[in-house]
Amino acid sequence: MILFLILFFALQGFVLLCCAAAGNDPVSQKLSDEEQMNFLSDWNRRQRENA
Repeated sequence: MILFLILFFALQGFVLLCCAAAGNDPVSQKLSDEEQMNFLSDWNRRQRENA
């Protein structure tokens, strides 16, 4: 049982480090949100021009 708990928390720590390494932090999220908003505004503009 103790070994299971140690293994469980070790895996949780590994997942946490992988998420941080993948850029899952507030600055990266803000940049991603800005890129998505720019893409959507450009897409909406193109849709209005083609209508």
